[in-house]
Amino acid sequence: MTTSTLSKSAFVLSILVFTSNNYAAESKTSVDSQKEFESSDDLPDRKFAAFPVPITDDALGLGLGVNAMYLHDRAEGAKNPSTSMFYGQYTETGSGMAIIGHEHVFAHDEWRAGFYAGHFGLNLKYTGRVGMQLPKAAQYSSYSNFVYGEVRKQIFDDLYLGVQGLWSGGDANLNEKTDPEIKKAFEQEMSGSNSALGLLMTYDSRDNMMGATQGLNVDLSTLHYSRDKRTGNRFTRLDAEVSQYFPIGDDVLAYRVMAKEMLGDAPEYEFVTPSLRGADWNKYRGSSVYQAEIEYRHKFSSLWSGVAFAGAAVIGNQDRYYNSAVQSEVVPSAGVGVRYLLNAKERLTIGVDAAVSKMGNTSFYIRFGEAF
Repeated sequence: MTTSTLSKSAFVLSILVFTSNNYAAESKTSVDSQKEFESSDDLPDRKFAAFPVPITDDALGLGLGVNAMYLHDRAEGAKNPSTSMFYGQYTETGSGMAIIGHEHVFAHDEWRAGFYAGHFGLNLKYTGRVGMQLPKAAQYSSYSNFVYGEVRKQIFDDLYLGVQGLWSGGDANLNEKTDPEIKKAFEQEMSGSNSALGLLMTYDSRDNMMGATQGLNVDLSTLHYSRDKRTGNRFTRLDAEVSQYFPIGDDVLAYRVMAKEMLGDAPEYEFVTPSLRGADWNKYRGSSVYQAEIEYRHKFSSLWSGVAFAGAAVIGNQDRYYNSAVQSEVVPSAGVGVRYLLNAKERLTIGVDAAVSKMGNTSFYIRFGEAF
């Protein structure tokens, strides 16, 4: 979980990424290494962890959050555990949020299911979207909720097919003295509710779901939304992600490439944002995102490790109101982090990352597990 709060659509996106990344198979090599882990009484095997999260967000101000995760015992024949999580925060601007989630792995990995729900009450700064940034940020309030669920079925060893469903809705209020028509148009654009159904496909040969050292992961998904109340039109979201891991002694070299695309006349509150550490989620939003990252993970000891990473995202915005021109912006990012092992068997870690992005924007992240 980052120290930045996510908007409704941005956080739902992160959930989709989180759920797909947490489904993996184990190779024989991984099983052997896991047995070595389990044979040592000196390594930790914590199943529950919670920690405070300091909030330093340009849009939301200073505050404090709490992040908690519980690892359930593995089901019979399952290669991965089920997990439950909670996140909540509150800041000096009166912004708060709460999210709960559960990922369930059934016996023998034949079925996987996930569920998330959350509430957001945020006081934000609206900076516009890519290609149409405002000269001065506008203050607004956003109140929203979401519910998300998915089910996947194992087709054969590393391939899963499934379905997903999403409902999200909320209202926005512009807290600026401006022309009533401008205020009305803004609130209509940033308010509303939508439901969507979609398909999932995952190919996953990683050796571990929380701390992969080798293997390939490919995730494809669609979300087909109902008619938007404002426009009367349907719209679709497409997501694709590929990540791969290469062992180098006790270290790991990993990369991730991903694409997010909104098709049709999507409302702005459903726009996509980059999943790039260091990128300002509240500033960079558009109808498409393409990004790539590379990360090197170095093991210092049985409990401590470090990471160094770099990447870039291209955010595009289809101007549907004027000349259908596509505006785009490139956002680079780089940073370092540290990890501490909480559960050797499941390779669960707690970590802190620091990332620097465009215009010197610096972000700090406290998380369970790896970024990908």
